[in-house]
Amino acid sequence: MIIKTLSANLTIQLITFATSVLSARILGPVGRGELALVLLYPQLVAGIGLLGVDRAIAVLGGSGELSRPATFIGKLVLLLSFPALAIGYAIVSWRITDAYLASLSTLYLVYVPAMFFFLLVVSLLNGLGDFTRFNLTRLWFYIMNFILVFAIWIIRPPLLKLLDWVVLANLASVYGVLALAVWMLSNVPTSDKNLGKASAKGDVITILGLAVVFAVPMALGHLCTIAYQIILEHQMGIRALGFFVVFFSYSRLLSPLGSAIGFHVFHLGITGEQHNIARIFRQSLVVYLFCGMALGLVAGSLIPIIFGREFFVETGTVVALLISSLFALLADSMAEYLNGRRKGAADAIGRITYLISLALLGGSLVPGLGLLGMAAAVAISDMVRCLYLVSRVKSETQQANGEFWLLTRMDLSALSHAGKGALHGLFAWR
Repeated sequence: MIIKTLSANLTIQLITFATSVLSARILGPVGRGELALVLLYPQLVAGIGLLGVDRAIAVLGGSGELSRPATFIGKLVLLLSFPALAIGYAIVSWRITDAYLASLSTLYLVYVPAMFFFLLVVSLLNGLGDFTRFNLTRLWFYIMNFILVFAIWIIRPPLLKLLDWVVLANLASVYGVLALAVWMLSNVPTSDKNLGKASAKGDVITILGLAVVFAVPMALGHLCTIAYQIILEHQMGIRALGFFVVFFSYSRLLSPLGSAIGFHVFHLGITGEQHNIARIFRQSLVVYLFCGMALGLVAGSLIPIIFGREFFVETGTVVALLISSLFALLADSMAEYLNGRRKGAADAIGRITYLISLALLGGSLVPGLGLLGMAAAVAISDMVRCLYLVSRVKSETQQANGEFWLLTRMDLSALSHAGKGALHGLFAWR
Protein backbone atom coordinates (compact mmCIF):
# COMPACT_ATOMS: atom_id res chain seq x y z
CA MET A 1 0.00 0.00 0.00
CA ILE A 2 2.91 2.36 0.70
CA ILE A 3 3.86 2.12 -2.99
CA LYS A 4 0.45 3.52 -4.03
CA THR A 5 0.75 6.37 -1.56
CA LEU A 6 4.31 7.04 -2.71
CA SER A 7 3.14 7.09 -6.33
CA ALA A 8 0.41 9.59 -5.44
CA ASN A 9 2.86 11.73 -3.49
CA LEU A 10 5.37 11.69 -6.33
CA THR A 11 2.64 12.80 -8.70
CA ILE A 12 1.55 15.53 -6.28
CA GLN A 13 5.13 16.73 -5.87
CA LEU A 14 5.66 16.77 -9.64
CA ILE A 15 2.47 18.78 -10.15
CA THR A 16 3.28 21.10 -7.23
CA PHE A 17 6.77 21.69 -8.57
CA ALA A 18 5.42 22.36 -12.06
CA THR A 19 2.88 24.81 -10.60
CA SER A 20 5.66 26.53 -8.64
CA VAL A 21 7.71 26.81 -11.82
CA LEU A 22 4.81 28.34 -13.73
CA SER A 23 4.11 30.79 -10.90
CA ALA A 24 7.76 31.86 -10.83
CA ARG A 25 7.84 32.32 -14.62
CA ILE A 26 4.56 34.25 -14.61
CA LEU A 27 5.45 36.54 -11.71
CA GLY A 28 9.27 36.75 -11.56
CA PRO A 29 11.29 36.99 -8.28
CA VAL A 30 9.41 40.01 -6.87
CA GLY A 31 5.98 38.71 -7.85
CA ARG A 32 6.82 35.25 -6.48
CA GLY A 33 7.75 36.87 -3.17
CA GLU A 34 4.49 38.84 -3.21
CA LEU A 35 2.51 35.64 -3.81
CA ALA A 36 4.29 33.94 -0.90
CA LEU A 37 3.39 36.88 1.37
CA VAL A 38 -0.26 36.94 0.21
CA LEU A 39 -0.71 33.23 0.96
CA LEU A 40 1.43 33.19 4.09
CA TYR A 41 -0.93 34.23 6.88
CA PRO A 42 -4.17 32.68 5.54
CA GLN A 43 -2.33 29.36 5.27
CA LEU A 44 -0.94 29.81 8.76
CA VAL A 45 -4.33 30.37 10.39
CA ALA A 46 -5.82 27.52 8.34
CA GLY A 47 -3.20 25.16 9.69
CA ILE A 48 -3.25 26.34 13.28
CA GLY A 49 -7.03 26.86 13.33
CA LEU A 50 -7.69 23.14 12.98
CA LEU A 51 -6.35 22.74 16.53
CA GLY A 52 -5.25 19.15 15.88
CA VAL A 53 -8.77 18.06 14.98
CA ASP A 54 -7.60 16.46 11.72
CA ARG A 55 -5.22 14.14 13.57
CA ALA A 56 -7.86 13.32 16.16
CA ILE A 57 -10.29 12.29 13.40
CA ALA A 58 -7.64 10.06 11.83
CA VAL A 59 -6.86 8.32 15.13
CA LEU A 60 -10.48 7.87 16.23
CA GLY A 61 -11.63 6.87 12.75
CA GLY A 62 -8.87 4.28 12.50
CA SER A 63 -9.70 2.83 15.91
CA GLY A 64 -13.44 2.58 15.11
CA GLU A 65 -14.72 5.18 17.58
CA LEU A 66 -16.70 7.48 15.25
CA SER A 67 -20.12 7.52 13.60
CA ARG A 68 -21.99 9.73 11.06
CA PRO A 69 -18.85 11.35 9.55
CA ALA A 70 -20.64 13.86 7.31
CA THR A 71 -22.50 15.35 10.27
CA PHE A 72 -19.60 15.78 12.64
CA ILE A 73 -17.22 17.06 9.97
CA GLY A 74 -19.76 19.70 8.91
CA LYS A 75 -20.22 20.81 12.52
CA LEU A 76 -16.49 20.98 13.11
CA VAL A 77 -15.90 23.10 10.00
CA LEU A 78 -18.49 25.65 11.15
CA LEU A 79 -17.16 25.62 14.69
CA LEU A 80 -13.53 26.21 13.68
CA SER A 81 -13.89 28.51 10.65
CA PHE A 82 -15.27 31.67 12.25
CA PRO A 83 -12.51 32.20 14.84
CA ALA A 84 -9.86 31.32 12.23
CA LEU A 85 -11.23 33.92 9.81
CA ALA A 86 -11.37 36.60 12.49
CA ILE A 87 -7.82 35.91 13.68
CA GLY A 88 -6.57 35.72 10.11
CA TYR A 89 -8.04 39.12 9.26
CA ALA A 90 -6.41 40.64 12.34
CA ILE A 91 -3.00 39.18 11.48
CA VAL A 92 -3.16 40.27 7.83
CA SER A 93 -4.13 43.80 8.84
CA TRP A 94 -1.27 43.90 11.33
CA ARG A 95 1.55 42.28 9.36
CA ILE A 96 1.02 43.30 5.70
CA THR A 97 1.52 47.03 5.25
CA ASP A 98 1.10 47.17 1.46
CA ALA A 99 -2.60 47.90 0.84
CA TYR A 100 -2.79 45.92 -2.41
CA LEU A 101 -1.15 42.80 -0.98
CA ALA A 102 -3.20 43.10 2.20
CA SER A 103 -6.45 43.17 0.20
CA LEU A 104 -5.43 40.07 -1.76
CA SER A 105 -4.47 38.24 1.41
CA THR A 106 -7.78 39.18 3.01
CA LEU A 107 -9.62 37.83 -0.02
CA TYR A 108 -7.67 34.60 0.21
CA LEU A 109 -8.94 34.03 3.74
CA VAL A 110 -12.21 32.72 2.27
CA TYR A 111 -10.36 29.53 1.38
CA VAL A 112 -10.16 28.58 5.06
CA PRO A 113 -13.57 26.79 5.45
CA ALA A 114 -13.08 24.81 2.25
CA MET A 115 -9.57 23.79 3.28
CA PHE A 116 -10.83 22.73 6.71
CA PHE A 117 -13.44 20.45 5.14
CA PHE A 118 -10.93 19.00 2.69
CA LEU A 119 -8.33 18.29 5.39
CA LEU A 120 -10.84 16.67 7.74
CA VAL A 121 -12.12 14.35 5.01
CA VAL A 122 -8.67 13.19 3.91
CA SER A 123 -7.68 12.71 7.56
CA LEU A 124 -10.71 10.48 8.12
CA LEU A 125 -9.84 8.44 5.02
CA ASN A 126 -6.24 8.13 6.23
CA GLY A 127 -7.35 6.90 9.63
CA LEU A 128 -9.73 4.36 8.08
CA GLY A 129 -6.90 3.04 5.92
CA ASP A 130 -8.82 3.91 2.73
CA PHE A 131 -5.67 4.99 0.92
CA THR A 132 -7.22 4.76 -2.54
CA ARG A 133 -9.73 7.55 -1.90
CA PHE A 134 -7.28 9.31 0.40
CA ASN A 135 -4.75 9.62 -2.40
CA LEU A 136 -7.31 10.43 -5.09
CA THR A 137 -8.85 13.29 -3.11
CA ARG A 138 -5.48 14.89 -2.42
CA LEU A 139 -4.30 14.42 -6.00
CA TRP A 140 -7.19 16.28 -7.61
CA PHE A 141 -6.53 19.45 -5.61
CA TYR A 142 -3.08 19.81 -7.15
CA ILE A 143 -4.28 18.85 -10.62
CA MET A 144 -6.93 21.57 -10.61
CA ASN A 145 -4.47 24.17 -9.33
CA PHE A 146 -1.95 23.29 -12.03
CA ILE A 147 -4.54 23.46 -14.82
CA LEU A 148 -5.68 26.92 -13.75
CA VAL A 149 -2.16 28.33 -13.34
CA PHE A 150 -1.16 26.80 -16.67
CA ALA A 151 -4.13 28.53 -18.29
CA ILE A 152 -2.96 31.85 -16.82
CA TRP A 153 0.54 31.25 -18.20
CA ILE A 154 -0.82 30.52 -21.69
CA ILE A 155 -3.63 33.07 -21.93
CA ARG A 156 -2.19 35.95 -19.86
CA PRO A 157 -5.75 37.14 -19.08
CA PRO A 158 -6.48 40.89 -19.04
CA LEU A 159 -8.47 43.07 -16.60
CA LEU A 160 -6.61 42.02 -13.45
CA LYS A 161 -2.92 41.79 -12.55
CA LEU A 162 -1.30 38.40 -13.04
CA LEU A 163 -0.82 38.09 -9.28
CA ASP A 164 -4.59 38.50 -8.84
CA TRP A 165 -5.26 35.69 -11.30
CA VAL A 166 -2.79 33.33 -9.60
CA VAL A 167 -4.39 33.96 -6.20
CA LEU A 168 -7.86 33.38 -7.68
CA ALA A 169 -6.60 30.14 -9.25
CA ASN A 170 -5.56 28.93 -5.79
CA LEU A 171 -8.98 29.81 -4.41
CA ALA A 172 -10.84 28.08 -7.23
CA SER A 173 -8.75 24.93 -6.70
CA VAL A 174 -9.66 24.74 -3.03
CA TYR A 175 -13.38 25.09 -3.68
CA GLY A 176 -13.17 22.63 -6.55
CA VAL A 177 -11.68 19.96 -4.32
CA LEU A 178 -14.30 20.79 -1.69
CA ALA A 179 -16.94 19.35 -4.04
CA LEU A 180 -14.86 16.20 -4.49
CA ALA A 181 -14.38 15.86 -0.72
CA VAL A 182 -18.15 16.11 -0.20
CA TRP A 183 -18.66 13.29 -2.70
CA MET A 184 -15.95 11.14 -1.11
CA LEU A 185 -17.44 11.67 2.33
CA SER A 186 -20.91 10.69 1.10
CA ASN A 187 -19.50 7.27 0.24
CA VAL A 188 -18.24 6.60 3.76
CA PRO A 189 -21.03 4.42 5.22
CA THR A 190 -22.57 5.67 8.45
CA SER A 191 -23.31 2.17 9.65
CA ASP A 192 -19.89 0.67 9.02
CA LYS A 193 -18.71 -1.41 11.96
CA ASN A 194 -15.46 0.53 12.08
CA LEU A 195 -17.28 3.77 12.82
CA GLY A 196 -18.99 2.72 16.03
CA LYS A 197 -22.46 3.69 17.23
CA ALA A 198 -21.91 6.94 19.09
CA SER A 199 -24.01 10.02 18.29
CA ALA A 200 -22.68 12.80 16.09
CA LYS A 201 -22.71 15.17 19.08
CA GLY A 202 -20.76 12.66 21.09
CA ASP A 203 -18.30 12.31 18.20
CA VAL A 204 -17.63 16.06 18.15
CA ILE A 205 -16.96 16.11 21.89
CA THR A 206 -14.73 13.04 21.63
CA ILE A 207 -12.78 14.52 18.73
CA LEU A 208 -12.24 17.86 20.47
CA GLY A 209 -11.12 16.04 23.60
CA LEU A 210 -8.46 14.08 21.75
CA ALA A 211 -7.51 17.06 19.57
CA VAL A 212 -6.07 18.73 22.65
CA VAL A 213 -3.25 16.18 22.48
CA PHE A 214 -2.39 17.25 18.93
CA ALA A 215 -3.33 20.95 18.96
CA VAL A 216 -0.01 22.37 20.15
CA PRO A 217 2.31 20.20 18.02
CA MET A 218 0.14 20.72 14.93
CA ALA A 219 0.04 24.49 15.44
CA LEU A 220 3.78 24.55 15.99
CA GLY A 221 4.24 22.39 12.90
CA HIS A 222 2.46 24.88 10.68
CA LEU A 223 4.37 27.74 12.26
CA CYS A 224 7.62 25.89 11.54
CA THR A 225 6.75 25.60 7.85
CA ILE A 226 6.41 29.35 7.40
CA ALA A 227 8.71 30.75 10.11
CA TYR A 228 11.60 31.19 7.68
CA GLN A 229 9.35 33.26 5.41
CA ILE A 230 8.37 35.58 8.24
CA ILE A 231 12.01 36.08 9.29
CA LEU A 232 13.32 36.51 5.75
CA GLU A 233 10.60 38.91 4.58
CA HIS A 234 11.13 41.01 7.70
CA GLN A 235 14.92 41.17 7.35
CA MET A 236 15.53 41.10 3.58
CA GLY A 237 12.25 41.97 1.82
CA ILE A 238 10.01 40.44 -0.82
CA ARG A 239 12.60 39.92 -3.59
CA ALA A 240 14.85 37.83 -1.30
CA LEU A 241 11.79 35.88 -0.18
CA GLY A 242 10.97 35.13 -3.82
CA PHE A 243 14.43 33.64 -4.41
CA PHE A 244 14.43 31.65 -1.19
CA VAL A 245 10.97 30.18 -1.80
CA VAL A 246 12.20 28.86 -5.16
CA PHE A 247 15.36 27.35 -3.63
CA PHE A 248 13.32 25.85 -0.80
CA SER A 249 10.85 24.36 -3.27
CA TYR A 250 13.71 22.72 -5.17
CA SER A 251 15.26 21.31 -2.00
CA ARG A 252 11.94 19.70 -1.01
CA LEU A 253 11.59 17.61 -4.16
CA LEU A 254 12.10 14.57 -1.92
CA SER A 255 9.06 15.42 0.19
CA PRO A 256 6.64 13.02 -1.57
CA LEU A 257 8.77 10.10 -0.45
CA GLY A 258 8.90 11.51 3.07
CA SER A 259 5.15 12.09 3.10
CA ALA A 260 4.41 8.55 1.91
CA ILE A 261 6.62 7.12 4.64
CA GLY A 262 5.12 9.49 7.21
CA PHE A 263 1.51 8.54 6.43
CA HIS A 264 2.25 4.85 6.94
CA VAL A 265 4.51 5.36 9.95
CA PHE A 266 1.63 7.30 11.51
CA HIS A 267 -0.60 4.29 10.88
CA LEU A 268 2.06 2.04 12.48
CA GLY A 269 1.93 4.27 15.53
CA ILE A 270 -1.86 3.93 15.72
CA THR A 271 -1.65 0.13 15.56
CA GLY A 272 1.19 -0.05 18.11
CA GLU A 273 3.77 -1.65 15.76
CA GLN A 274 7.33 -0.81 16.86
CA HIS A 275 9.75 -3.39 15.47
CA ASN A 276 10.24 -1.84 12.01
CA ILE A 277 10.53 1.85 12.87
CA ALA A 278 14.35 1.88 13.22
CA ARG A 279 14.77 -0.03 9.96
CA ILE A 280 12.49 2.45 8.15
CA PHE A 281 14.56 5.32 9.57
CA ARG A 282 17.90 3.82 8.45
CA GLN A 283 16.74 3.05 4.95
CA SER A 284 15.08 6.46 4.60
CA LEU A 285 18.37 8.12 5.58
CA VAL A 286 20.24 6.38 2.77
CA VAL A 287 17.63 7.21 0.16
CA TYR A 288 17.39 10.87 1.20
CA LEU A 289 21.18 11.24 1.22
CA PHE A 290 21.62 9.68 -2.22
CA CYS A 291 18.82 11.69 -3.83
CA GLY A 292 19.91 14.91 -2.12
CA MET A 293 23.43 14.59 -3.49
CA ALA A 294 22.02 14.09 -6.99
CA LEU A 295 19.84 17.21 -6.68
CA GLY A 296 22.78 19.23 -5.38
CA LEU A 297 25.01 18.30 -8.33
CA VAL A 298 22.57 19.61 -10.94
CA ALA A 299 21.08 22.55 -9.01
CA GLY A 300 23.39 25.21 -10.50
CA SER A 301 22.27 24.58 -14.06
CA LEU A 302 18.80 23.15 -13.48
CA ILE A 303 17.18 25.88 -11.37
CA PRO A 304 17.72 28.74 -13.90
CA ILE A 305 16.58 26.51 -16.74
CA ILE A 306 13.40 25.50 -14.95
CA PHE A 307 12.40 28.64 -13.08
CA GLY A 308 13.88 31.24 -15.41
CA ARG A 309 17.22 33.03 -15.79
CA GLU A 310 16.23 35.63 -13.22
CA PHE A 311 16.58 32.94 -10.53
CA PHE A 312 20.36 32.64 -10.45
CA VAL A 313 21.61 30.03 -7.98
CA GLU A 314 23.45 30.56 -4.71
CA THR A 315 25.03 27.10 -4.48
CA GLY A 316 25.77 27.21 -0.75
CA THR A 317 22.18 28.16 0.01
CA VAL A 318 20.76 25.28 -2.04
CA VAL A 319 23.18 22.74 -0.51
CA ALA A 320 22.30 23.87 3.01
CA LEU A 321 18.59 23.55 2.20
CA LEU A 322 19.13 20.02 0.83
CA ILE A 323 20.83 19.06 4.11
CA SER A 324 17.91 20.63 5.92
CA SER A 325 15.49 18.58 3.82
CA LEU A 326 17.18 15.31 4.79
CA PHE A 327 16.89 15.94 8.53
CA ALA A 328 13.43 17.50 8.24
CA LEU A 329 11.99 14.44 6.48
CA LEU A 330 13.57 12.06 8.98
CA ALA A 331 12.25 14.14 11.86
CA ASP A 332 8.77 14.28 10.35
CA SER A 333 8.54 10.49 10.13
CA MET A 334 9.57 10.14 13.78
CA ALA A 335 7.00 12.77 14.77
CA GLU A 336 4.31 10.92 12.79
CA TYR A 337 5.07 7.73 14.66
CA LEU A 338 4.85 9.45 18.03
CA ASN A 339 1.61 11.20 17.06
CA GLY A 340 0.15 7.84 16.10
CA ARG A 341 1.04 6.66 19.60
CA ARG A 342 -0.72 9.76 21.00
CA LYS A 343 2.59 11.20 22.18
CA GLY A 344 1.99 14.68 20.84
CA ALA A 345 4.05 16.37 23.57
CA ALA A 346 7.28 15.04 22.04
CA ASP A 347 6.40 16.54 18.67
CA ALA A 348 5.54 19.84 20.35
CA ILE A 349 8.88 19.99 22.16
CA GLY A 350 10.68 19.18 18.92
CA ARG A 351 8.87 22.00 17.14
CA ILE A 352 9.57 24.48 19.92
CA THR A 353 13.25 23.52 19.83
CA TYR A 354 13.27 24.10 16.07
CA LEU A 355 11.59 27.51 16.34
CA ILE A 356 13.89 28.74 19.11
CA SER A 357 16.95 27.60 17.16
CA LEU A 358 15.66 29.16 13.93
CA ALA A 359 14.83 32.48 15.59
CA LEU A 360 18.23 32.73 17.27
CA LEU A 361 20.29 31.57 14.30
CA GLY A 362 18.20 33.40 11.71
CA GLY A 363 18.43 36.65 13.61
CA SER A 364 22.22 36.35 13.91
CA LEU A 365 23.19 34.82 10.55
CA VAL A 366 20.86 36.52 8.03
CA PRO A 367 22.20 40.09 8.50
CA GLY A 368 25.73 38.99 7.60
CA LEU A 369 25.21 36.03 5.28
CA GLY A 370 21.85 36.78 3.66
CA LEU A 371 20.11 33.79 2.08
CA LEU A 372 22.97 31.46 3.02
CA GLY A 373 22.55 32.45 6.66
CA MET A 374 18.84 31.68 6.52
CA ALA A 375 19.49 28.31 4.88
CA ALA A 376 22.13 27.43 7.47
CA ALA A 377 19.76 28.39 10.27
CA VAL A 378 17.03 26.14 8.82
CA ALA A 379 19.46 23.21 8.39
CA ILE A 380 20.87 23.37 11.92
CA SER A 381 17.39 23.73 13.41
CA ASP A 382 16.17 20.64 11.51
CA MET A 383 19.18 18.66 12.75
CA VAL A 384 18.45 19.57 16.35
CA ARG A 385 14.79 18.60 16.04
CA CYS A 386 15.64 15.31 14.32
CA LEU A 387 18.10 14.23 16.99
CA TYR A 388 15.61 14.99 19.74
CA LEU A 389 12.77 13.03 18.11
CA VAL A 390 15.00 10.03 17.41
CA SER A 391 15.90 9.94 21.09
CA ARG A 392 12.20 9.94 22.01
CA VAL A 393 11.29 7.17 19.57
CA LYS A 394 14.28 5.18 20.78
CA SER A 395 12.98 5.49 24.33
CA GLU A 396 9.41 4.65 23.28
CA THR A 397 10.44 1.47 21.44
CA GLN A 398 13.24 0.44 23.79
CA GLN A 399 15.81 0.23 21.00
CA ALA A 400 19.50 1.14 21.05
CA ASN A 401 20.75 4.32 19.38
CA GLY A 402 22.74 2.28 16.86
CA GLU A 403 19.52 0.70 15.61
CA PHE A 404 18.61 4.03 14.04
CA TRP A 405 21.96 5.15 12.64
CA LEU A 406 24.04 2.03 11.82
CA LEU A 407 23.26 0.49 8.44
CA THR A 408 23.17 -3.27 8.00
CA ARG A 409 23.77 -5.49 4.99
CA MET A 410 20.08 -6.30 5.02
CA ASP A 411 19.29 -2.58 4.65
CA LEU A 412 21.53 -2.23 1.62
CA SER A 413 20.21 -5.45 0.13
CA ALA A 414 16.60 -4.32 0.61
CA LEU A 415 17.33 -0.91 -0.92
CA SER A 416 19.13 -2.50 -3.86
CA HIS A 417 16.23 -4.87 -4.44
CA ALA A 418 13.75 -2.00 -4.23
CA GLY A 419 15.80 0.08 -6.67
CA LYS A 420 15.96 -2.74 -9.17
CA GLY A 421 12.22 -3.27 -8.81
CA ALA A 422 11.56 0.43 -9.42
CA LEU A 423 13.76 0.44 -12.55
CA HIS A 424 12.11 -2.74 -13.81
CA GLY A 425 8.69 -1.18 -13.29
CA LEU A 426 9.79 2.00 -15.09
CA PHE A 427 11.07 0.13 -18.15
CA ALA A 428 8.04 -2.14 -18.17
CA TRP A 429 5.77 0.92 -18.09
CA ARG A 430 7.69 2.48 -20.98
